[in-house]
Amino acid sequence: MLDATPTSTAPPSPARRRNKLWIAAQIAIAAIVFFYIGRTLVLQWQEFQHAPLVVHPDWRFIALSGIVVFGTYALLIEVWRRILAEWGASISFGDAARIWFVSNLGKYVPGKVWQILAMGQMAQAVNVPPAAAAGSAIVSTVVNIGMGFAVAVLTGWSALDAISKGHAVLGVVIAVAIVVGVLLLPLMIPTAVRLASRVTRRNFELGILPRRAVYIAIVGNVAAWILYGWSFQLLVHGVIGETRGSLSDYIAAYALSYVIGYLVLAVPGGLGTREGVQTAALTAMALADPKQAAVVAVTSRLWLTVLELTPGFIYLARGARRRPQATTVRDGSKP
Repeated sequence: MLDATPTSTAPPSPARRRNKLWIAAQIAIAAIVFFYIGRTLVLQWQEFQHAPLVVHPDWRFIALSGIVVFGTYALLIEVWRRILAEWGASISFGDAARIWFVSNLGKYVPGKVWQILAMGQMAQAVNVPPAAAAGSAIVSTVVNIGMGFAVAVLTGWSALDAISKGHAVLGVVIAVAIVVGVLLLPLMIPTAVRLASRVTRRNFELGILPRRAVYIAIVGNVAAWILYGWSFQLLVHGVIGETRGSLSDYIAAYALSYVIGYLVLAVPGGLGTREGVQTAALTAMALADPKQAAVVAVTSRLWLTVLELTPGFIYLARGARRRPQATTVRDGSKP
């Protein structure tokens, strides 16, 4: 005799609803990012087409520049993992790389805050506590920009002194003040968070900011800016066929242009601002003539955009097919 029991029509489980919401959110975020990045790339290509091509490309140096950039990315990802560890949070390098590259796409959306928010939210999705996720994202971004400006001023001291006719002391004073401010972050950030909670009437919990997290971020980001400068020097050689000046000059030119471009919050990826500062810096420091400097600035933008976006889009495409799983198993339960 056949069993005529009706098929269950129970509503979808909370887990399935969360999965659908996660996929919908990823699609929406990807659409926004694709729009802004597409517009950015079109503008960059138009700039590149109008740039005077006074170059002698050497693809060996350009490829080596890309390898150094990816090495720098790996360093920054590991630094972020170690910052998280200071909060007692553990995350695999693979998950950290996925979160780091995907959240990096947020810098191409006006406002820059999306990068920090994405990093914090994605970290929570792999069982990183909210305080560690938000705190590490804030520390990583603040220290990266602060150290970038300090490194730019200190490595470009001689050039800045010549350009500003002996007034570079002011820049060094500002750089030292920034370093001191970064060292005081464990005291400053909790105060700022409490103030933000009062103003917005929302509860922001970062817990106690570990001092070692700040020190790790400082050392890691200083090393990263040096590597970025080296990759920039290799790229310049690959584009114009020669390099003038010292490694410190290229570190200063790259770091200064990147930081100023990042601080222009309304412009996605600092488009236009970074290229303008970079062209002026290369010319003023006699690293290239004005035409070569313009080509290097636009080529650098296109090259770094490709290196940043490719891993992010690959991770986005993989993430759209599956929801990220937790990296730890608690209370003996199976994932």
